[in-house]
Amino acid sequence: MRIFPVSTQLGRPLAALGLLAMIIPAMSTGCSGNNIERPDANQIAQGPYVAGAREGVYLRASFDSDPSMYIGRFISPGVAADEIDENRGVQTSCSQYITYREVNAAGQFDEYYQSSTSVKASLGLQPPAISGAPSGEASVGNERTTNVRVRYNLKKKLVAHIEDFDAYNACCESAAGACSGKYIGEFWAGEGTLFQNTGRATDVNVGGQGGPDLGGTAYQVGGDVEVADGWAWRRAITFDDVYFAFRVVDAEIGGCAWIDRPPQSDEGQYFVGISPPAATEDIARTMAMRNARTQVVQYLGEAIVSESVSRANLQGYLEDETVVATAAEGIASRVKDERYCPAETTESPDGIKYTARVLAFFPYGEEEKARREMVESIAEQTGDEDIKAIEEELAEEEGATEESAQDTSDAPADAEEVE
Repeated sequence: MRIFPVSTQLGRPLAALGLLAMIIPAMSTGCSGNNIERPDANQIAQGPYVAGAREGVYLRASFDSDPSMYIGRFISPGVAADEIDENRGVQTSCSQYITYREVNAAGQFDEYYQSSTSVKASLGLQPPAISGAPSGEASVGNERTTNVRVRYNLKKKLVAHIEDFDAYNACCESAAGACSGKYIGEFWAGEGTLFQNTGRATDVNVGGQGGPDLGGTAYQVGGDVEVADGWAWRRAITFDDVYFAFRVVDAEIGGCAWIDRPPQSDEGQYFVGISPPAATEDIARTMAMRNARTQVVQYLGEAIVSESVSRANLQGYLEDETVVATAAEGIASRVKDERYCPAETTESPDGIKYTARVLAFFPYGEEEKARREMVESIAEQTGDEDIKAIEEELAEEEGATEESAQDTSDAPADAEEVE
């Protein structure tokens, strides 16, 4: 088992940030023209948006290249949601029916991550130094406390697979407690960076000076510190081509009943994506997620159209498959794949074809941003000025909501300082 390569830099003092404000003006002296972009001060303080934590997805205590031994281990209902750790999984008599498959995956993500106290300690992460540590806009039950952010490229997954559901169900029914709670159903591999929260962005001195954009996701203010989602983040660990996260799924009996009866949630909306017959299971899974994202675009578009007569002309574009498909790709990171059914296979003149089904989740906390991004995509594709006007209206609404949320979040902090 190969231990992951890490670069821990948690001990580096933040005093170096002050030096940045001194160095940059000095470097600019004597230049005939300063071409460095100077972003808006409010944008510097806030930084880009970071997606909320995914339901049931956690950081691993150690990153390695083969976590397959943990697939199918059960997590007791007695384990608190914020203390779930793969090492607390237990292999029961029914685990033998849970095998796994390796599937390709893709996507660039910047998200908050859930992690237990023991995992944070194992990774060398410190508890947040301030109250009100970030948790992301999407709350997942009571799993709202995290001061860890991960920016990564997803490359592949190990996915649990139950070939014989009848045998699995019989085992669960006959052995009391053998299938209680949840089990470890996926491991995610890729490359990326894990960040430690160091405080509010307003406490970081960026000197009003522009800096390099890090992959389009954050504003670097000096050294290993950058601003995102209104917080300052220090690089803690970098990783490359290892399994860094795992997902737990309900140990429900009945297989894929959610296809006909998607679960209900106060936190968001579930969609069932179905692929057309595809040459491989990986391709079928990808197409199933595309179908789910298309449904999200239809869902958002219909809501926008119903809000005002002036927005009714958006309806025609929602019937254009090409326009909708492109808009759906623009909100890909906001639609989460929860679980997949085993792919169905059919014979064809061209060989075996695979059909996949996915249960996808769209958090309500992502809705306002996704609405604006979707309409922006349609406006860019069509050049329709009326759609552009709708985009501007949605941008204003989004800005007002963010300003209100910022005022609300700042109030308790001010009160604490007065005390």
